[in-house]
Amino acid sequence: MPKINVINWGLKNYSKAHCEQKRLRELRSENKIIDTLILTQHPPVMTIGRSGSEENIKVSRAYLTNKDIDIVEVERGGDITYHGPGQLIAYPIFHLPSEVRDVKRFIRAIEQVVVKTCREFGAPAVTIEGLTGVWISNQEIEPTHFKEWNGEKKISSIGLAFKRWTSYHGVSFNINLDLTPFSYIHLCGLKGKQATSLSKVLGKEVNFEKVESVFIKYMNEMWEEFNHG
Repeated sequence: MPKINVINWGLKNYSKAHCEQKRLRELRSENKIIDTLILTQHPPVMTIGRSGSEENIKVSRAYLTNKDIDIVEVERGGDITYHGPGQLIAYPIFHLPSEVRDVKRFIRAIEQVVVKTCREFGAPAVTIEGLTGVWISNQEIEPTHFKEWNGEKKISSIGLAFKRWTSYHGVSFNINLDLTPFSYIHLCGLKGKQATSLSKVLGKEVNFEKVESVFIKYMNEMWEEFNHG
């Protein structure tokens, strides 16, 4: 099994985390460290990816400043999303093996990690054709993949970047966070799409550390399968 080093930063400023990610990515690209999974949470911040713009913010910068929400433009894929305390952030600093250099496959594999984690807690998570990330089904049963969006709410966003086949940036997974700031944006640039959280779906606060543990378990399993083609 490929070894993964897990680092938990706790609550960490987004910009500082971004700098540290890039440092670790360089070390991984140079084979000076092993594949590393960073878990963290961020103080309130909006991040805008390569395909995003401030046009998808529905309120003024002054309004966000008054709410102590920063705005940061970054080099990951995707559009705009929100990060805040109570949201699990996972940054896989993984070097894709030469025989499996398939970014789309890697993203789909990470989506399944989130789907399996949600379903272990009883939340009917699904993926949707043509949409990145993980959503909560209005149904309580299978399937785990839908051909089209039909009002499902988003529980997890995925926005990765790669340099020399080493991944950074990653996954945001809503656990116990306040969902109000999502109403200030067109989530991921998708008008009409809404966010949800594991605690909202289950109707109770969720043990954050237990979610982290289950997520790590499925990330380990995914990475082993990915490396074996």
